[in-house]
Amino acid sequence: MAMSGVVIEQVDPANPVSLIRVRSRAVATGYFPESDEGKLGGGIFVPDDLLEKTRGGYRIVGRSSDLINVAGKKVHPAEVEAEILRCGGVQAAIVFGRESERRNEEIAACVVAKGLSESELLAHCRARLSSWQVPRRIYFVEAIPVNERGKTSRRELARRYPVVR
Repeated sequence: MAMSGVVIEQVDPANPVSLIRVRSRAVATGYFPESDEGKLGGGIFVPDDLLEKTRGGYRIVGRSSDLINVAGKKVHPAEVEAEILRCGGVQAAIVFGRESERRNEEIAACVVAKGLSESELLAHCRARLSSWQVPRRIYFVEAIPVNERGKTSRRELARRYPVVR
């Protein structure tokens, strides 16, 4: 529920998932020194968050910059991560897209797990996800990589783990 004087809505209400738009007189007039009129100004702020309409209101489902385009199908990393985390032995997971010659992007994942092979985890995903949502490659890591600010960058992971041609 929004505060008084704040309106939260979907940019494209015809779609079940759309960018979020916040309207308020309290919204800043812009970023300094650059301007991004499409995202901020005139009492409107459009962050990168994706909003899904539900029976009781809205739910944030991810960020538009995180969407992975697999052969024209949009994949939300959070959906794939949730399924990977359901597999026994998995402690943490981050899913990211990386460039692919044949499919626009392909899905890869960094996973912290004990006693689990890549083939076992992929079999788990194949049994529960659509074919285009299944990662093409799983990288087992000691810890999920983070940047200097302590955040996970999907773009950085795509650079760190590129498709080998």
